[in-house]
Amino acid sequence: MTIRLNQEHVNDTAKLMIHRLIARAIGRDPSLIDSAKISLDRRASDRYAGYSFVSEWDDLLRLPPSKVRRRLTSRDEEMTRLRLSSPFVIADGIDFSDVALRRRIWQAAKRLAVKSAAHEPAGARIAA
Repeated sequence: MTIRLNQEHVNDTAKLMIHRLIARAIGRDPSLIDSAKISLDRRASDRYAGYSFVSEWDDLLRLPPSKVRRRLTSRDEEMTRLRLSSPFVIADGIDFSDVALRRRIWQAAKRLAVKSAAHEPAGARIAA
């Protein structure tokens, strides 16, 4: 049986995995939220002023750390969309520059996507 993957689903799963790691790191060091605020402020002033994701992230980053952690790992549509513009991935104190680490995360996301696609009805699969 050949399973065709939706590349967007794999990428969203990888972003969720990254944000789960970030949520764990926030549990150890809540000051990472302040780093994300600084990162967001830089992005907003540099080129994204007026974009809705800036105010949405700003609101989210004002929450208590425990709520920020829950939101980061939420599977709802809003967070799936917001993870595309996450200030955490470029914040000081968080480092995802290691190509091998990113490759392992993406491969794990792909395995999960294959697993979930195998359990979907054939008509529900969307080819990449």
